[in-house]
Amino acid sequence: MAELKRDLVKYVRDRAKSGYDKGPICAICGTTEVLEFHHYSGLTELLDQWTKGKPITTEEEILAVRDQFITEHHKELYEDTVTLCKTHHLKLHSIYGKRPTLNTAIKQARWVEKQRVKNGMV
Repeated sequence: MAELKRDLVKYVRDRAKSGYDKGPICAICGTTEVLEFHHYSGLTELLDQWTKGKPITTEEEILAVRDQFITEHHKELYEDTVTLCKTHHLKLHSIYGKRPTLNTAIKQARWVEKQRVKNGMV
């Protein structure tokens, strides 16, 4: 068995990111410059929660379960997301933290919607 050479989340992100649908503009201001993809429920936090009590210590073990994780968290990974410019993405994280807790997902989405209204994007 090969020991993990990378964080567990990187194995999952490698598989999941091909399905990400980053939009062509910032949802808040409409710019097309320096766009970033944001999950309201962070992949790292979701995986940490999902793997609690599951002794995953090897590359083989995470590779064996990552498709199951992605299937079970399809909504959070692919639907509960938003495309933001770097400025607005940094602003969101300045409010909710570098790694927002899972229970802030709805609040983050509301914040984005309020910013959209303020910027005339609705």
